[in-house]
Amino acid sequence: MKSNQSLSVETCRPLSPRRHTSDANSVEQLVEEQLAHFNIRPDTAYGQALADTARHLYGAQQGVQQLWQVTRDTLERLDQTDKLSYFNAKKFLSFQIAKVLDTLQNPFRQTWQSLNKSAPQHYPIFDNVPALFSATPAVVKTATYVYACTEWIEDAFEGKESTHQIYSRLMNPTNISLANAIVDLEAGDQAGAYLAWNFNSGMAAIDALLSNVLSHGDILIVSRNVYGGVYQLLHDFFARENRLNVTLAWFDGYSAEEFADHLAQIQQQYADKLAAGSRLHVYIESPCNPHGLVLDVPGICKLAHAQQLLVMLDSTLATPVLHKPLQHADKQCRPDYVVHSYTKDICGTGTTTAGVVIGENHRMFQPKGTSCEGVDWSQTLFWDVYYIKGAFLDSEKAFDVLTGMKTLTQRMLTKVINTQVFTHFLDSHPHIKVNSHALSHHENAGLREQQHSHGWPCALFTAELDLPELDRVQFARFFDSLEPAFGHQISIGQTNTLILCPALTSHSEMSRAEQQKAGIALTTMRIAMGCDCVKSLIAHFVLALKQAIDPIHPGFSDGFMAAARLDELHQRVAAEVHAQYYGSQPTLVEMLK
Repeated sequence: MKSNQSLSVETCRPLSPRRHTSDANSVEQLVEEQLAHFNIRPDTAYGQALADTARHLYGAQQGVQQLWQVTRDTLERLDQTDKLSYFNAKKFLSFQIAKVLDTLQNPFRQTWQSLNKSAPQHYPIFDNVPALFSATPAVVKTATYVYACTEWIEDAFEGKESTHQIYSRLMNPTNISLANAIVDLEAGDQAGAYLAWNFNSGMAAIDALLSNVLSHGDILIVSRNVYGGVYQLLHDFFARENRLNVTLAWFDGYSAEEFADHLAQIQQQYADKLAAGSRLHVYIESPCNPHGLVLDVPGICKLAHAQQLLVMLDSTLATPVLHKPLQHADKQCRPDYVVHSYTKDICGTGTTTAGVVIGENHRMFQPKGTSCEGVDWSQTLFWDVYYIKGAFLDSEKAFDVLTGMKTLTQRMLTKVINTQVFTHFLDSHPHIKVNSHALSHHENAGLREQQHSHGWPCALFTAELDLPELDRVQFARFFDSLEPAFGHQISIGQTNTLILCPALTSHSEMSRAEQQKAGIALTTMRIAMGCDCVKSLIAHFVLALKQAIDPIHPGFSDGFMAAARLDELHQRVAAEVHAQYYGSQPTLVEMLK
């Protein structure tokens, strides 16, 4: 350890209980102040031992700071062998620090017990240390936390003490673990530039983001096919005159060229409002609900950013497996915010509701009293919304999502295969309309090929029986017979395949005219592919047609491709998807460099 004379007081001061009011000019004075703060006499055996320990801790603080600086300066230049050595050395150092803390617990516990002889009470901090060694994130079920000292908790309330949580409505270790995990997954090597805040549902995340971005009288360009709940939130809350009176400008296209035309039209149409101070923002969903079609996200972002407009993207249906918009090489092509409903594929179990907003650090959080890149601390998502609204994600749900994320890629591979096979099966029938970019002849297939990993399709799409004379009663008889192979559930992204009628459920808040603009008819079926056996699904679909439709339209169920051809299709698609995935992984040669 360095001598006290060589230690930087400023580096060590954050470890002091008097970090803001200290008069110390040396580490030795910091040690003396610490003992005095807790009324410990330095001339006693306890005082001498405590002072010696404190000196070592102040030295360790500076050593770890230097270790972090060296890591930042050298990491990019290291080969894989050195990186492995760096990691394992730091991992063991963490165990050593934890061991020191564990060693402290016995005298700590005995002192506490001696203070509570008459009415012994459990003090949980004794039992929390072993959780540091948990192989999975600990589920921290607590509302509040133990204070370190007055000046540290003051910093925590100012947002200047990131490791000292004060209230689980604001931060919780399990919640933070999930936030770190989704940023790593979504942003990859750009993760250091982004933060995430988790919410109790996808809609809570969207509401928080819109509440942070929108001001009274603003104009919002919105892609036409958004989730029905978002439509309702925008139309029935933000757009109401007695609320935020936001003007909604619905964008019907998918390409950057269509967006450029729409943007110019909106700027001209609302020139007076914009001149009077209203701001223009962009909210898009890609892939969109209910058809699963993709928008040209990079192109739209670049056009919007050229006009200094913020872009919010709901990327729930893509998941980071299909699309990683925050990893685009050109920053101007990245959205400013990415939203996910964890409830869907990322968790994948159908057991919890949760959501997240991901954004650049300076837009998500800054300590009080600071500003960065034109954003004041009070305008960040944390202080402006998250801190005061309380729609936080509790630890149990955070753990559920973290557990589900472990199988995300494997589940999405199966869904990609099932989607390709099932949509081609449906499309082989002359009287079934399939609205899915999984089909190469679909008008959205080009954007899907450009943007999604390996050109894989979204597992959500719509289909209709092209029988003009089919009435609602006849259709309902067929639709109801699809259970149990197709789950009649309103959510998506689970392991089982789900089917619903958007006009009557997820998009029922829209008027008939709005539904027609969104391509939703009374008999439109929204299909969310799961991880089921796709051939079992197909067999059940044909049997349902035989039972409900063939008596009215004889032979309708015979209009699909031959069974042997479908078997061949399934094997070919499964082999292609797995070859694409495993072929895209780094080679062993690259991993050993």
